[in-house]
Amino acid sequence: MKFIFGAGGTGGHITPALALADELQKYNHDILFIGNRNSIEESLCKSAGYPIRYIKVQKLYRSFKLENLVFPFFLASSIIAAISILKKEKPQAVICTGGFVAGPTAIAASLLKVPLFFHESNSYPGLVTRKMAKKINTIFISFENSKKYLVKAKTVNYGIPLRQSKISSTQKTFELSSLGLDNNKPTIIVSGGSQGSIAINTVVSSAIPVILSMGYQIIWQTGKTSYERFATKHKNTEGVYMFAFSPELPKMLSKCELAITRAGAMTIAELEENCIPAILIPLPTAAENHQYYNALAQQEKGVAMLLEQKDLSLLTLVESLKKMSENLAYYQDNLFSLPKNQAAEKIVHYIINYLQNKGE
Repeated sequence: MKFIFGAGGTGGHITPALALADELQKYNHDILFIGNRNSIEESLCKSAGYPIRYIKVQKLYRSFKLENLVFPFFLASSIIAAISILKKEKPQAVICTGGFVAGPTAIAASLLKVPLFFHESNSYPGLVTRKMAKKINTIFISFENSKKYLVKAKTVNYGIPLRQSKISSTQKTFELSSLGLDNNKPTIIVSGGSQGSIAINTVVSSAIPVILSMGYQIIWQTGKTSYERFATKHKNTEGVYMFAFSPELPKMLSKCELAITRAGAMTIAELEENCIPAILIPLPTAAENHQYYNALAQQEKGVAMLLEQKDLSLLTLVESLKKMSENLAYYQDNLFSLPKNQAAEKIVHYIINYLQNKGE
């Protein structure tokens, strides 16, 4: 069978699509991606060895921007381009995982009556998922909370697909000593994402003496934009390893006991995979405030604490960290009780079975 993916805009949208593509490829199915040129989806697809065909679609900004004036024209032309690609390739199904690239691809599939499946990573579904819900054969969700926003859609909760290469890269042979840290000391990972977070970095910078006094050491991904500023201040601090961005992050996660991070869906999936309790500080400007809902859902599961950025300070961060440390066994037990991530396998099995039985 042939499958076309519509995904892009952020790594959080394209990575689950790649995980599903990897699983489909195991069974010798043909894969094609649709996306923008010079984009993250183009880069990641080419790196993974998947072909990509191009449309030209622009993000729809939530606030007023002049770019929104031309959005309808880009949308119309990208739908036409997606229809042309689907007519030529004749896929058995289209799979979308969100982002503004998903919109034209999903609309094209709906117009051509090609079976359409979505994966929604966030607790609060994205705009495309919500608007297209009635036209989608099945929406695979990652949080039970998502159901209340998709009441008229068929939903199945299998979690967030993770690439096997990412999981297997979490090697037991990785040593913290390679970072200049103590192999036997509890470690906290701090990350505001690849671009970093000034808000998180500033407070963590002030909290370092307290965190170290609690017996922890720190792995700190500052992001590219503020690395120099904070590295200059803490480069000689024993027990702190800092970096702007590193593909070795999954290996580092395998050695961490706690996390202070944003609340993106992929971040949450990786934390669960590595059984790491976290203080989640949602990005307040995330579309539809979806990171807040992600973090809230994790807090309700008893695997994380929600700390909103508006409440973030040296005092609140240290208080949260102390509370989580005192109740570490509670959070770890809840994480260990979560089912093993088999999202990619289950979603692919569901889709293949659906197509073979025509949805019956």
